Amino acid sequence: MASQRSDVTLALSVQDNLSASIRAMQSSLTPFRNDIDALQRDLDVLSNTRYKLKMDLTQAQNELKAAQRAFDQLGQAADEAERAAAGERLQQAQNNYEHLRQQLDLVSRQARQTQRDMERLGDVARRNDNRAGSSGSSGGSGGSGGGSGDNASLLATLGKAGLLDMAGDAAQEIAGTLVTSAFGSTAGSVFSSGLSGALSGAAIGSIIPGIGTAVGAAVGGALGLLQGGTQAFEGRDDAFKEYYAGLYEQGKTAAQESLESGSATAAQRELDAIAFEQLLGADASGRYLADLRTLAARTPLEYSDLTGMSRALATGFGDSPERMLELMQAIGDAGSAVGVTAADMEEMARAMSRMNSSGKATLEYLNIFQDRGVDAIGMLSEAMGKTQGEIYDMISKGEIGGQYAADILQAGMQERYSGAMERMATTFDGLTSTLEDTMAELDNAMGEGYNETRSEGLQAEIDTYSGVLGTAVENLNRIAGENQAYLENLGEQYLREALGAVLLGQDTTLYAPEQQEELARKRTEYLAASAEYQQTGDREAAAVMERVYQETQALATASYESSDIYQDIQGQELDTLKSIREDVKGLPAYLNSYNMQREQDKGLLATGSGSSSSTGSTSVPLGERFSEGSILGNLFASHAYGLERVPYNGYAALLHEGERVLTASQAREKERSNPAPVAITGNTFVIRQESDVESVAETLYRKIRLAEEGGIR
Repeated sequence: MASQRSDVTLALSVQDNLSASIRAMQSSLTPFRNDIDALQRDLDVLSNTRYKLKMDLTQAQNELKAAQRAFDQLGQAADEAERAAAGERLQQAQNNYEHLRQQLDLVSRQARQTQRDMERLGDVARRNDNRAGSSGSSGGSGGSGGGSGDNASLLATLGKAGLLDMAGDAAQEIAGTLVTSAFGSTAGSVFSSGLSGALSGAAIGSIIPGIGTAVGAAVGGALGLLQGGTQAFEGRDDAFKEYYAGLYEQGKTAAQESLESGSATAAQRELDAIAFEQLLGADASGRYLADLRTLAARTPLEYSDLTGMSRALATGFGDSPERMLELMQAIGDAGSAVGVTAADMEEMARAMSRMNSSGKATLEYLNIFQDRGVDAIGMLSEAMGKTQGEIYDMISKGEIGGQYAADILQAGMQERYSGAMERMATTFDGLTSTLEDTMAELDNAMGEGYNETRSEGLQAEIDTYSGVLGTAVENLNRIAGENQAYLENLGEQYLREALGAVLLGQDTTLYAPEQQEELARKRTEYLAASAEYQQTGDREAAAVMERVYQETQALATASYESSDIYQDIQGQELDTLKSIREDVKGLPAYLNSYNMQREQDKGLLATGSGSSSSTGSTSVPLGERFSEGSILGNLFASHAYGLERVPYNGYAALLHEGERVLTASQAREKERSNPAPVAITGNTFVIRQESDVESVAETLYRKIRLAEEGGIR
């Protein structure tokens, strides 16, 4: 009897311990699911943040380009302060862009990590589900009166399932690593999910009577492949959504940049037209600027460079636009040959103009050419038959006229450097510059259209706000400013009175009796702490003084925000919000952003095709069968009722006992010998004239052919 009692106690102990283990495994699923829910919320926040950062980054990029253009357009006339201010704005725009780019990169990486964490927790939760389910299915077979044989059988079964699961984990890791190495991470994920499901199914089948290990493995493997295929498709779907959303944003950004650049170019050219009318006259300026655009299009010099050189030349050669074009060609060839910048060429043009207008060829003017590699002294020496020493002596005595020297320099540059700009235009830098000029012309067309039409609106605004409406808005703005100043003054008065009452014992005019009592209490506490600190230097007393000071500030703020005037304004704000809500509730404007986001959330299935496997490829390798989601589609339709047509080579399918697979030639022969009949029933055709008969017939034929080509019989 004692032995029997011992056996019963052992059995109960084993059952109790197993029940606790099962409960522990089952309860462990909840934290995983909770973690997944939390990760999903984090992922939603990260996705929204990433979308907003993309918008901010686009705006920052536009601001950076605008700042860069403004900095590049500073001419020689700009002083150091203007250059420093423009450089500071450019640096700030660069820092802002880089900061946003780093934030977007960080958020994107965190979103990807969160997604991976969700997938990993999902795998763990699934395995725990399998373990808890398999343990729980056999946990109830024993009872308090069961014998040791039942317990041994239960333990053996659970042990077998546990060992199988442990072996499965190892096999899954090894196989997943090998498949990933051979076909990529997507194929490895699908294969690993399938193997995990098969092993978990086998474990369940080995425990539950009537299922069997093989059947459980088959069902688990199919479900695992289904899950893995879903994950693979989700990855492709996310990539597709991100790609086409990027293309959309790229198009919008490009259009915005083109408009901004074109508008600025068109505005500058409008100013150039006015300026050159003054320099060259109304009749010559239009033709001259057109020639400049042509010259810019075929040389490395940009249009803005040529207008700068033109302004420099106009003071000395403004009476002859044709001569100005010749000089720019000569100076441009010389500058291109010796490798100087457009700013250097502008300085040479200015020196040439000053020589011609002043009638003096000074060493100061000639050194501008010499310092940049253009041998002006040598040209004068060769043309005048003098040594360079004699030329220097003549220059110092003022014996060489400025106009004469300008003619010699022009001829010398044309002779020595002719064609240099054309040769430079064929280099990479030259082609880049020419392309920029070409694109500037394209952008300018958009800018001219925008500026011309927008100018009408600007003039209308000027006319409107310069009149009665402007006066009314001006008065409202003045009142709004007064209101804001009044509130700020009132808040400062609350703070001044509170600090005066506590620190100095002054009376208050704004505070209610209960707040005055609180201020008096703080005054007493402050005085006591202050006296203690003055006498002993106690740090605790000093901390009390600081605390009272902070509490007084907080009380002042709260009293101010509780005042009648502040509450009235707060009520006005609430009424404004309610009124706006009522005004816009029937308008679809609020859906604009929502619809845009919802449209960008649509993926491959919204295009009518969830897989790219049938896009013309005649052979799909094993890795692509996993990665392109074909297995996922096949599992949704396992063809238990037949498959009319295999869509592409390498198509993976689940076949069933008793089914028959025909070769392509056999299928074609069968279709020729037994054409599928077509029956049209349940339709009503309205024939109003004879042509309707042919129209209905053509439509039916077209739809039947489309159905046949799609594999529908």
